[in-house]
Amino acid sequence: MENFWELLDKKKINYYFENNKIIINSNLNLKKKIKVLPDNLFINGDLNLSETKIQKIPENLVVTGSLNLSFSDIQVLPDNFLIGGDLDLAGSKIKILPKNLSVKGNLNLTGTLINELPENLYVGGDLSLTSAYYIQTLPKDLSINGNLDLAYSAVKVLPDNFSVGNNLDLTYSELEVLPDNLSVGGDLNLANTKINTLPRNLLIGGNLNLINSEINKLSENLSIGGDLDLSNSDIQALPENLSIGGDLDLRYTNIRELPKKICINGSLNLRGTDIRSLPDNLSIGKNLSLAKTQIQLLPENLFVGKYLNIESTQVTLLPQNLSVGSGIYLDIDKIQNIVYRENSKDNSKIIFACWVNRMFSIQTVGFFGSLESFEKMVDEKYSDEIAVIYKKLAKECVDELAKKLN
Repeated sequence: MENFWELLDKKKINYYFENNKIIINSNLNLKKKIKVLPDNLFINGDLNLSETKIQKIPENLVVTGSLNLSFSDIQVLPDNFLIGGDLDLAGSKIKILPKNLSVKGNLNLTGTLINELPENLYVGGDLSLTSAYYIQTLPKDLSINGNLDLAYSAVKVLPDNFSVGNNLDLTYSELEVLPDNLSVGGDLNLANTKINTLPRNLLIGGNLNLINSEINKLSENLSIGGDLDLSNSDIQALPENLSIGGDLDLRYTNIRELPKKICINGSLNLRGTDIRSLPDNLSIGKNLSLAKTQIQLLPENLFVGKYLNIESTQVTLLPQNLSVGSGIYLDIDKIQNIVYRENSKDNSKIIFACWVNRMFSIQTVGFFGSLESFEKMVDEKYSDEIAVIYKKLAKECVDELAKKLN
């Protein structure tokens, strides 16, 4: 191990003395290279002591940035220790955290021997307890502004009314019950957990991951700001007033109906489900896939922000008040209230007219909109000869459909 002063000189680190302090206005990387630090050291930056033989923090150490003690021999930190950035203790030999520890950035306790978190612990960023096998409970007043990673941890209970500012990862954790009024600002990952019930009034700002979990029922008034993937799950029913800010994937589930007041701002995928009807006034912010379902009728006032997929369904009619933003995937010979034409020079180019968005709409590869917009598009995209052909086909579709609907 090299002497501290020799290391500074070797690394050409500038330092000076002021009021009995050793001040360094830069990051200092001493990985694997030091055993003892001097007292009264002030680092105006980051300090890397990973894989060193340091067992104790010197008196009056100040680090304005991050402190990395991962895989070091550190065994104790001073009381009231303040870190301006991140504190990384992963794989270190520390067993006890000091009282009133304050970390403005992230605190990494992955794989440590610590068995208890102190009261009044403050973590401004993320807290990682991944593979921290000795911590079983969290302080009652613990508040996490960033992510909380409890994957593979031994934590068995979360505090009542617990709040996590961003993501909460419980993958393969020992938790079996979630507290009521749990609030997660980001994603909640319950993959491969023993939890079988969601708590009341659960609020999730991001995505909810239930892959390979034991959850078989969703809680009432569940609100999810992101995506909910229930594909191939054992969930049998959806709660009333379910609100999904992102996508809802119900592929190949045993769910047979949707709640009347369900709200989905993203996409809804019902492919391969046993759902046979949709609630009136259903509004889907992005895509709606009904492919390979037994649905026969589309509901009144159905709104789909982007694409509607009704391929391989029993649907034969488009409702008069259907609203679709980007287009419809359908079985062209099955839908009765559309009219289509094939370009004799390009049989793959099918043009069809339908009554959607309260007007005659034209759809073909790469286009969905009004007849006027279609004519403008082909004039700009194709030669005069081809444009005339496409406009003629589209006009024929609209005229024939108008007669059919009247």
